[in-house]
Amino acid sequence: MKTIAIVTAFPPSAGSLNEYGFHLVNAFAARQDVKKIIVIADKYDGVLPELDLGPKVEVQRIWQFNSPLAGFHILRAIKASDAEGALYNLQTASFGDSEIPAALGLLAPAISQKLSVPSGVIMHNLVEAVDLSKTNLAKSPLRQKLVSAASYFVTKTMLMTGFMTVTLDSFWDILNEKYKAKNAFMVPHGSFPQAANAQITELVHRPRTIVTMGKFGTYKRLERTIGAIQNLNAELSSTQKIKLVIGGSDHPATPGYLKALANDHEADANVVFHGYVAEQEVASFFTQAKLAIFDYDSTTGSSGVLHQAAIYGTPAAYPMMGDFIDVTEREGLKGFNFEPLNQAALEESIKESLETPARAQDYAQNNLEVSTCVTMDTVASIQLQLLRKVKAGNFKTLRKAKNSALRLQALDIPFPKLIGS
Repeated sequence: MKTIAIVTAFPPSAGSLNEYGFHLVNAFAARQDVKKIIVIADKYDGVLPELDLGPKVEVQRIWQFNSPLAGFHILRAIKASDAEGALYNLQTASFGDSEIPAALGLLAPAISQKLSVPSGVIMHNLVEAVDLSKTNLAKSPLRQKLVSAASYFVTKTMLMTGFMTVTLDSFWDILNEKYKAKNAFMVPHGSFPQAANAQITELVHRPRTIVTMGKFGTYKRLERTIGAIQNLNAELSSTQKIKLVIGGSDHPATPGYLKALANDHEADANVVFHGYVAEQEVASFFTQAKLAIFDYDSTTGSSGVLHQAAIYGTPAAYPMMGDFIDVTEREGLKGFNFEPLNQAALEESIKESLETPARAQDYAQNNLEVSTCVTMDTVASIQLQLLRKVKAGNFKTLRKAKNSALRLQALDIPFPKLIGS
């Protein structure tokens, strides 16, 4: 399999999973047995130039977020590319924050499989694992019920693709128990490589800076985090005050959220709105900080930002709920934990991280070591092997097999964390 199409949001766009898509493409491009990668990417309105990833990588800006025709344009581009296989890097809202375009786009992998293009999906979340009352659907119980009902059909259809991998064990449990999937596997998120020029200093040598990064406005909000920093700073001398640096952009469902917050706090020099963090800025963004905060109302998948903090030696503070429990108990990441939705508890975690530097450094070192266990090179290798299995027709037997041992023997993919087989 020499030519592969990868469907993903891709930088410099700010679409969801664009950083993951970037590192996934780079990992494929580094392989000697892959000659060409065609990135079927999202359109964006920015003025930044395309990234130069070398002669192997061709980026085609094909589909528009929230367009009901995104899937059609993707399929047409894949067929025109003569790719030998297609890999989709997706989450439930990859193609839109409205139900119809989101659902229609997610049908594309199964259709490309039916069009005789061996296809696979890396699925970063599932509707069943999301608390819809904490998303942009919070004010519409009827829409929540419709999304829950439609998600079964969409997921069932997506499983008609050659294979689906998920990044958390709990997601695989859902596919196994609810959908009886025989072509679904758990492959960990994988760690992004460090930037070549990254200078990772010990926490004791870093300034009293705390960072947070994401797409804000729905289940990722900033009011508690800003309030916690301001409360702590009110009791600190001018030389001990904490700076909060906020990186990222608005969630598509909440345009203007960050601008409004920035206006509200423009008089506070210790609350800095950095804006979108470009790929070349990620290393310096995290290595400036003693702590990275993840104050979410709910979770929707394994956090790429958490893994980025880990590879740059920055410990994290996060609530013990949902997917954070998975990455703690099953991946082995450690952090300063606090009760969800509790600002006072968040303040205590921040204080603890600053007042116990040895523990913070231990967490940082642990997470750095854990993150090197499964690299993006490993993830790309597994995805390529699965695509080859689809191309060879192996999964036709697997879908009919009731004996899990038979399925494991048929796959013959050497990876200790690959389950569901």
